[in-house]
Amino acid sequence: MMNTIALYIDPETDDLAMSEQRTLALGKPQTTHAGIVITANRGELKECPLIGGEALRQLGRTDSGKWLTRLRKQLTAVGLKVNTLTVDNSNTITLSVQ
Repeated sequence: MMNTIALYIDPETDDLAMSEQRTLALGKPQTTHAGIVITANRGELKECPLIGGEALRQLGRTDSGKWLTRLRKQLTAVGLKVNTLTVDNSNTITLSVQ
């Protein structure tokens, strides 16, 4: 099995992330894929128009149970094995994937 390396995207700037040593930040592609799915709006990804967690629309809502169920299904649909997926009262999403 090949080990795949991905370039990380800075979520604040949507640009390539840099490490403290001012080099490109590398890591597992699952992190990047999950971030794209969580933040994308449905219809935004041309190849998969039904995929999109729409995280910004979820802010301030109290019915996170249904949203987390839909998001888990979408992450599974793109090939990620979700171990845990939660959102707390401060809208922080915690995700663990294989």
